[in-house]
Amino acid sequence: MTPSLRRFVASLGGLAVNILVATLVIPGLANAQYTSAKARPTPAAKSHALSKTMHPPSPWVPNPGVNAKDSYLIVDAASGRELASDQPDELRHPASLTKLMTLYLTFSALDSGRLSLGDGLSVSMTALNAPPTKMGMTPNGTVLVRDAVMGLVTRSANDAAVLLAETLGGDEEGFARLMTQKARQLGMSSTVFRNASGLPDPEQVTTARDMARLANALLRDFPHYYPVFSVLTYNYRGRPLENHNRMLASYAGADGLKTGYTNASGFNLVMSALRDNRRLIGVVMGCVTAQATSVSPWTSPRVPASARYSAASFVPSVGTPEVVRVSAVTKAEPSPTAPAAALRGFAAAAPTPGWVIQVGSFSDSHAAQVALERASGLLPDAIRAHGAATVDEVQVSQKTVHRARLTNLSQEEAVDGCKRLSQQKI
Repeated sequence: MTPSLRRFVASLGGLAVNILVATLVIPGLANAQYTSAKARPTPAAKSHALSKTMHPPSPWVPNPGVNAKDSYLIVDAASGRELASDQPDELRHPASLTKLMTLYLTFSALDSGRLSLGDGLSVSMTALNAPPTKMGMTPNGTVLVRDAVMGLVTRSANDAAVLLAETLGGDEEGFARLMTQKARQLGMSSTVFRNASGLPDPEQVTTARDMARLANALLRDFPHYYPVFSVLTYNYRGRPLENHNRMLASYAGADGLKTGYTNASGFNLVMSALRDNRRLIGVVMGCVTAQATSVSPWTSPRVPASARYSAASFVPSVGTPEVVRVSAVTKAEPSPTAPAAALRGFAAAAPTPGWVIQVGSFSDSHAAQVALERASGLLPDAIRAHGAATVDEVQVSQKTVHRARLTNLSQEEAVDGCKRLSQQKI
């Protein structure tokens, strides 16, 4: 096990893990499969206490199929290889990790055209009366889809979860059925969803392995939306919504995804980090304290590339030379030391009017120019005609970085171009 992997394991709960990890083979992410040395028990054997009903339970009755002990799993995102684990297939309550599936279905609706980021959603009484935490909605008001998404990502807003669920599923109960159906399609065979937020329900269960599958699916299927998980603060109508995931500011390479807590679930964390030229996905569930899912004091600090967004257009309200102005539908800016394989095309809100497709950041200007020419050749004529190809030189963490960009695009052109480049592995 490499020192970085040991630090990653330590950060995911401070759990003592002594495991020999063989050399990893890293094929394409799209076909990642998870492997385990242990045969998995059938969902029926573990979920015997789960009924088919969708009504919210009252009062709380503990699910005898759920164990309260810690469980964790760390996998290599590209190969799906299991690096370390303890009880990864035992049932746990997901708490707000549930919102990752709510976001998955929302991203799917955005890509299909069923929703757009600028759509206004009418606030229902159900959303208005959702238990805390909330982003804060007004009676008879509307909330933009982009604000609801960022409310989920940062504040873990339950009212935003309800609002999106009602929009996509008719009501939260119907949306929960869609969530479980999608879970099965993604190979999450042990997961049952009963609501969109993760609020307590004894029948709402998952496993560390299933949550790792969901995290990998988000990375694989929606690379253009993934950077929202690295946002530290989102300004919603003049109020800051702070991200609950403290790992983002304290663990080098961390760039998402989500935390969760209820009394029944304990403290949960799903995190992805890029270390030693590998992307790792770690899941910790059922911790007794929040500190058990936090980084160790000796892990190196970092600041995400996209740290603050305004409510208007996902453009940072405060910027520095180290902040990349990334839109809601972008792929996060990798660090200048990241491997070339991690430098993918993404759309970014430009510092001047218009939108930008950023192909990547390079230490060498010639490499940036070559990458830009290759990316430009893969885009439609209309995008190339409107866009201006540029290589910008900026200082990031006292290092010179050359950013390959196509500028002066509309939002639609930038998003379309980003998707095309991602499909071509650019």
